[in-house]
Amino acid sequence: MTDPINIKTAKVFEAIKQRHEEKENEELTSSKQIFERDTVYEILSRNSDKTLASWIRLQQTWSHSAYNVFKDYDTYLILIFLINKMWKNYADRFMFFSMEEFYTKEEVVIEKINLIEIAGSLNIPKETIRRKISLLQDLNFIRRKGKSIYLNVKAFDKKRPTENIVLLSKFLEKNSELLSKEDWFGEKITFEDIHAFVTKYFTICWKHFYMLQIPFFVRYRKFFGDLETWNVWAAIGVAQFADLQKKLDSSLISRSEDYKDFFIKIFTHKPEHGINASSISDISTIPRATVIRKLKILEKNKLIKKDSKLEYISILKGKNANVIKEHYMTTQRSIATFVAEMFDLMKNSNLKL
Repeated sequence: MTDPINIKTAKVFEAIKQRHEEKENEELTSSKQIFERDTVYEILSRNSDKTLASWIRLQQTWSHSAYNVFKDYDTYLILIFLINKMWKNYADRFMFFSMEEFYTKEEVVIEKINLIEIAGSLNIPKETIRRKISLLQDLNFIRRKGKSIYLNVKAFDKKRPTENIVLLSKFLEKNSELLSKEDWFGEKITFEDIHAFVTKYFTICWKHFYMLQIPFFVRYRKFFGDLETWNVWAAIGVAQFADLQKKLDSSLISRSEDYKDFFIKIFTHKPEHGINASSISDISTIPRATVIRKLKILEKNKLIKKDSKLEYISILKGKNANVIKEHYMTTQRSIATFVAEMFDLMKNSNLKL
């Protein structure tokens, strides 16, 4: 195996080092948040039906590819937590790698592992963490040496997030179009430039992406009990959203005013067609027998119901409605923060194409 981390191959900006010495920076970006998160949130909220569509396409594709790695969300969640810990360490040491540089390595070190830290961060029992870590070792994704873990990058070579980077770039381009209408934002950033930036500064950008995705998964895992149930529920919601989007595009109904308004529209909308278990299985890649079990749980908890055609649609009643709404609004806040952070990196940091 090669040396896990070769400092000589890391790119270090002299300007960034100088700013660090002057204590103006804590990492590879300006410590001053140039783009106000609340302002970005308000703008995106006013255009919720435009921003949410591209986000859903990205999230659905990423979630399905995540499940397909192990056919188990918990194992994947633990793995990306470990990877993100490594990328945070890179950032702290003023290091970054492009996607090509990272995936051509054989092995990288994650350093010390703390099962209690992982369990607390992911809200997964410590013994489950231990079993999943062992599984990752058996599958040769990681190996342990003392208190350190080494990631076998070669095991990921065919799992590069190429499609997800394209969808992420399209999502950010859509947000750039909206924000560029504001004088303080400046010119729109094109898809090509966003894609090139994310690819060049892969470990930095994907660190921010994981910092959005990991808490998202943890919230819904806690509410639904497991992420497979969440994925089944989400597939129904996406189908319902797609039907609503058609009505919006044809101007049959009024457009939403903000995130809260759009949330209500999605879950009070009566689609022409629901979705059946076989379609959910095809979309989510979760086995049909598992889908059927999860549907029964969701029906019992009054999160879905069958329509007159015996197809499933999403509903929200009682306390579940309030929790789902709270999670939805938290997610939109997190997305706005992520968008602002990414554009801060592209426009206001020393990271240039």
